[in-house]
Amino acid sequence: MNCRKVREVLFLYTDNEMEEELLISFKEHMEHCPPCAQQITRTQRLLLLVRKRCHRVQAPASLRERILTSFPHRRGSR
Repeated sequence: MNCRKVREVLFLYTDNEMEEELLISFKEHMEHCPPCAQQITRTQRLLLLVRKRCHRVQAPASLRERILTSFPHRRGSR
């Protein structure tokens, strides 16, 4: 796996939706690439902050769907 691929599948990892085979190469890359490991940490912290701050208001289903399908790993699920 390379850094570009890590960026493409980042949200699969943070959403716990990554397939086992991909997860293995993803984790191996993280062990040898400090910049990507730092990006994962920053993304996880950001998502945690957003979840903590936005839990009281639920987005309309149509907005939620548009946002979720805008992620590269979800484009095929429309």
